Amino acid sequence: MFSEKELKKIAGLTIERMKIGRKPNFGIELAKRKFGEKFVERLLKQKWVVPRDEKERKIFDKLEDPDYGPLLIKRGKRYWVKKKVGETVRIVHSINEEIERLVDFLKEEIWKRGCHVLDLRYSSQEERKSLKLKPWDTIAELPLSTKFLAKSINTRIFIGGLEDIFWAKGLEWKLKFSAKVSQKLREIIDRRKVKWLVFGWPIEKKQYLVDEGKYKKVFYAAIKETFKPSIQKYCKYYEKSLWGADRIKIVAADGTNLTFRIKGRPLLKADGKIDENDLKKGDVGVNIPDGEVYVAPLEHSANGYIKFDWVPIEGFGLVRDLKIKFKNGKIVWFDSPDRKIFKRFLSANTGEKDRIAEFGIGTNLKAEPIGETIVDEKIFGSIHIAIGNNQGTYHGKNRASCHLDMVKLMKEVDGRIYVDNKLIMQAGLPLKD
Repeated sequence: MFSEKELKKIAGLTIERMKIGRKPNFGIELAKRKFGEKFVERLLKQKWVVPRDEKERKIFDKLEDPDYGPLLIKRGKRYWVKKKVGETVRIVHSINEEIERLVDFLKEEIWKRGCHVLDLRYSSQEERKSLKLKPWDTIAELPLSTKFLAKSINTRIFIGGLEDIFWAKGLEWKLKFSAKVSQKLREIIDRRKVKWLVFGWPIEKKQYLVDEGKYKKVFYAAIKETFKPSIQKYCKYYEKSLWGADRIKIVAADGTNLTFRIKGRPLLKADGKIDENDLKKGDVGVNIPDGEVYVAPLEHSANGYIKFDWVPIEGFGLVRDLKIKFKNGKIVWFDSPDRKIFKRFLSANTGEKDRIAEFGIGTNLKAEPIGETIVDEKIFGSIHIAIGNNQGTYHGKNRASCHLDMVKLMKEVDGRIYVDNKLIMQAGLPLKD
């Protein structure tokens, strides 16, 4: 567990790294269209303004309306020119005492930066109850309130995890009707370049895939490592290794032999923060724990076979020993002792749900396999392949209601990565130049 001091420090670093703060007042453009660009530009050159005459005072009063930001706020006889407004941050978090304390500190940091917070709770138990009780046709609806939030929030944050990985079991047929809603929301958020943070946290679970003590120990260690220099070091190595590349080949002693192309696709570096270069590339997301370099392969370029030890699928369960064959970017065959779970997952989603979407390399030295994707995909010496949606941050072309990461540990199977025929990883370790 973290102390109060550590939680407060993490909250401050997180909000700083997410670049949460004020943005240009949306009312400026509205006012220019209504009252003229020259008039508004004159106002913006000043901190405080006083109306010149009665006509101007009436305009000032209109610009006090919140529909204009407000652009002006009267204080005494003068009006404050409000050039920026606070971002709106939506926080959704699991019900957990430690998370609640972290959320309190996060909200304090957000408020201090002049921003607004919408704080919501989440539990997979309630999600299951909702899915069970709602008529199937209601599940296909996109509530106006949800759509409005997607069109208005500037940053979305999720903190926690799933207490029950099987929460949708037996109800997958109903979940299918929400697929188009999920896809629509993804498209709205991606189009607006809404910043996002998924902050994984060790919570009480119904199913642990490793010993509970190890689960918590590894999770906390991986979170702490996110804020250390080692993440930067290995992200830079793989970013340099993939820069300007075209053909990627992944091979391993377990029969894995997969190739795909990445030419022209931007390399994305997940190092626990958003910087100006990230924003220019449209990379607006952060994971904690973090530590990976990733890219969206050309969607029709993947061919070959790959094996994954396990794939946790939220709501559906755990798929062990998953074997997949790709042809022209699409899954054409798969097998697993839990193949029915994987089949139900594909059936419940829509769009390019079974086409390659992402290739990533983990760089977090403290991450170990615990059955939580947000930790597992960051493991130093691992890779992951995702299928499904890769628009928005990824700069891909797949439209889908899902994005499923599948992690492969490379060390024990002598896993190798070749970039344009140059070996950059062997047995999970980066090669020196």
